[in-house]
Amino acid sequence: MNVCERAGKIFGVASPDLSGYYAASGRWRRIYCGEPEWMTVKKSGLYRGGSRRLNMLGAAKVLCDRFAVYAFAEGPEIVFEDKRCGDFVGRVLERNGFFERMNEVLSYAFAMGGCVFRPYISGGEIGIDCVFGDGFLPLEWDGGQVKSGCFRSVSAKGGYRYVLYERRGFEGNVPFTENRLFRSKENSAGETECSVEELYPGLAEKTLYRGIEGIPLFACFKTAGANNIFPEAPLGISAFANAEDTLKALDVAFDSFAREFILGKKRIIVPSSCVQTVVDIATGEQRQYFDADDEAYVALKCDEERDLKITDNTVELRVDEHIKAINALLNILCFQTGLSAGTFSFDVNEGVKTATEIISRDSRTAATVKAHQNALGGAMTGLFKAVAALGYWLGELDSPECGVDIRWHDGIITDENTLIDNNIRLVNGGLKSKVSAIMEIQKCGFDEALAEYRRIIAEGKEVKGYGGDTDTR
Repeated sequence: MNVCERAGKIFGVASPDLSGYYAASGRWRRIYCGEPEWMTVKKSGLYRGGSRRLNMLGAAKVLCDRFAVYAFAEGPEIVFEDKRCGDFVGRVLERNGFFERMNEVLSYAFAMGGCVFRPYISGGEIGIDCVFGDGFLPLEWDGGQVKSGCFRSVSAKGGYRYVLYERRGFEGNVPFTENRLFRSKENSAGETECSVEELYPGLAEKTLYRGIEGIPLFACFKTAGANNIFPEAPLGISAFANAEDTLKALDVAFDSFAREFILGKKRIIVPSSCVQTVVDIATGEQRQYFDADDEAYVALKCDEERDLKITDNTVELRVDEHIKAINALLNILCFQTGLSAGTFSFDVNEGVKTATEIISRDSRTAATVKAHQNALGGAMTGLFKAVAALGYWLGELDSPECGVDIRWHDGIITDENTLIDNNIRLVNGGLKSKVSAIMEIQKCGFDEALAEYRRIIAEGKEVKGYGGDTDTR
C-alpha cells in the first residue's frame, strides 16, 4: 500500500494513487544530494572488478541554488493593510527565522517540485514548518488547489519507530487538524495505532478552529510550469525533472575530464638495460625500478646507440575538447530549465552583472524567475493569512482577516551601482525627492535621511563660501 492510500485509509478518505509521483520525488532528491542512479560505473581492465564512483559535477544543486538566489535575492516588499496584523505576522516570521532560511528552503523546493508551509501552535506560540516530498500527501483537491492534505513525520524513541499522520482540511467551512499516531518496533514492518499523548503530550487528536472559517491552515508552493510527467498530481515537478539525461551526460563528461589527468599522466619509455632489480624485504619478491635520480656513470652492454634512448611517451591532454563539451551540455540544461544560454559556464568569468544587464541579455531567465516568484508569492500570501488566523484564534489579534500584498522587484539582482544610478536619474528628472533617494540608497528611515540631506546642504554652502569659489566638483 502506497503512502497516499495509507493516509487515505487512516482518515477514511478515498485517495488516488500517487506512488509514481513520490517515486520520482525520491529520485529527484537523490540527484540533488549527489547520489543519482548513475553515480557508479563498472571498473575496466582485465583483472579489475567491482565498480567505482563517478566524479560528479553536481549541476542539479548548482541549478537549484541559482534559482533560489534569483527568486529571493532581495526579497519582496510585503504590505499589510492592518499595521497590527503586519507587526504580529512579522514577529512570528522573525522568531522562526523565515527569511533567513528562505534560500536554503527554496533550493530544496526547486529540487523537489515545491514545498508546503505549515504553521502550527506549540506552547502558545506559532511556529512555521516547511515540508518536502512525501512529508505531505494531498487527499482532496479541486482545480489544482489542495483543500485537504496529510502531513507525515517519522521519529524514534525508546526502541520504537513512530509515524504521525496529521490531516488538515475543513468540516463544512471550519478548518480542523486531526492527528493519528502509529508505532512499530525498529526494523519491523507491522505497526499499531497508539495514543498521540504517548509521544506528544498535550497534542489533541482533533481540533476545530471555529472563528476562522474558510482560511486554509497550510499553503502549497509548487514550481512554475506544467507538471507534464504526472498531470494528475496537484503538486509540481523538479526544476530539472525534464533534464535528467542532460545531468547524467554532464557527470559523464566531467568524469572523463577528471580522469584525463590520470590517464594522461607522464609516461617515459626506458630500455630494459636501464631497469634495476631489488628484493622487497617484506615479501621477498623481486621488483624492478628505474632510478630517475641516479647521476653516476653506469657501464651497460648494448649493441646500438638507439637501445639506450629514453623516450617521453606522454599523451596530450584534451582539456579544450572537454570544456567545449561540458559548456555545450550546460547550454542544453539552460534551454531545458527555462534559462538563457550562457547562464552557466564551465570556464568563462564575465564578472558581476547588473540587474539591467540580466533583464536585457537574459530575458528568458527573467521571465522564468518571474513566474517562480509569482507562484512563491501566492504561497507566502496563504501562509501569512494562516498565521494571522491562528493569531486571532489565540486571542492576539482582533480579526482573522489579513489583507496582504506581495510586491516583487523588477530586477533579479540589483547591485549598488545600479541602485545609485537609477536614483540619480529619477532625482534629476524630478520624479523622486532627494530624501527618498537617500532612504533607498542608505537603507535608513525618513528622519535619518532628512538629517543626512541637511548635512549635505550645509557642507555644500561651506564649500561655496570658501575663497569665493563656487565650483564643487
